[in-house]
Amino acid sequence: MNQSLYNLTQHYLKRIYKLNPQLNAFITVTEQEALLTAMQLDSEIEAGKVNRLLHGIPIVIKDNIDIANIITTVGTELFHQRTPVVDADIVTRLKQAGAIILGKTNLSEFGADITGNNRFYGNVRSAVNANYSPGGSSSGTATAVAANLCVGGIGTDTGGSIRVPASWSGIVGLRPTQSVISTDGIFKRAPSFDTVGVMASKVTDVEILFNAILHPLALRNMSPSPCTYKLGVINNYTFRGVDTEVAAAIHRVIYSCQQAGIEVINIESKLLSNFNETNYSIIALYEFSQVLQEYQNQHHLFGEKVNYDLRKGTAISRHSYKKAQKQRQNESRDIKNIFQQVDAIITPTTPTTAPNIQADAKVYQLNRKFVLPFSYFGLPCVSIPCGLNPQGLPIGLQIAANSFQDKLILKIAEDLESIINYYLIK
Repeated sequence: MNQSLYNLTQHYLKRIYKLNPQLNAFITVTEQEALLTAMQLDSEIEAGKVNRLLHGIPIVIKDNIDIANIITTVGTELFHQRTPVVDADIVTRLKQAGAIILGKTNLSEFGADITGNNRFYGNVRSAVNANYSPGGSSSGTATAVAANLCVGGIGTDTGGSIRVPASWSGIVGLRPTQSVISTDGIFKRAPSFDTVGVMASKVTDVEILFNAILHPLALRNMSPSPCTYKLGVINNYTFRGVDTEVAAAIHRVIYSCQQAGIEVINIESKLLSNFNETNYSIIALYEFSQVLQEYQNQHHLFGEKVNYDLRKGTAISRHSYKKAQKQRQNESRDIKNIFQQVDAIITPTTPTTAPNIQADAKVYQLNRKFVLPFSYFGLPCVSIPCGLNPQGLPIGLQIAANSFQDKLILKIAEDLESIINYYLIK
């Protein structure tokens, strides 16, 4: 009998068992389930039935996404024995597509911050340099991809939780248009912003995984990618408060794009340059406190960051929440004006490279500058690697576009990935 996928799965499991004690990327390794799936898929190959999109691709799932009969902790002590009986919608799609799920990956408690730290299940270590943060909250998925413990993985992004770890880990991370991917069976943090996304080493792998979890009906809303496109750089936003090394890397990408014949123009945006996190925080913290309302008498089980967020959230009135949502709707209409001038905009993903794991919380807060606005507006964006600083830490480039232009940003990302490899790495 053909055992190619079984052997491949064993290869990845051996790497996980070898490296995870240092990296702590996994909360649960689903060895038996993965090997059983591999055997079944090998049988299909033997029978000449190889027609699944992800046939035999080993992937990982962030541990806030339900897999039937597997503990889903959401990174919290409260749920250390929580075992769902039904798969999340995207897990069903991944299984139908033939993916082999290797395990559930570590995350910040309830996905509540971008550090990659978790006092209950241990801190995730960066696959690039263990002295620096891997980013979060999809830290385990990012580290697993970067350490070649899987081909790709699923994360979630509420305020940057895919793009930040993608940037700091030197991989590709996609946050699709808000609500394009089903969040059924995924533990909520802030439903107005929660988004499922994909992480992998290459853009083509991200695109394949994205297509596997995308509901066919969602394609109706997506515009086909144009043959040519115009990229925008926002003068009063893109390089403000950005480390010199990061700014230099973005400038090199812009120059290389122009050398390759891609039109890049400078534009202005008061909405982005003056972006205030207040409305985002009001909505996100209010919704988070509502999600955890039934568990608030067990706050002693929560970590400091979660308890801080809950205190802030419970102090927000329903009136303030509704007012913030109304302003968000108005501003979401205004942001569309940018995309009458350009097809997509490029920014750094984060203004700095990964901070030291001992960095102050304020350093992490500053690194939400470019990711948070696009979460707020629900727009699709992708982070791709675009170089290294002198210490060998990855630098991320973010590409963002109008709603339902997910295919476009992936096309641009693939083009820019090739340009970066040709002009900047060869």
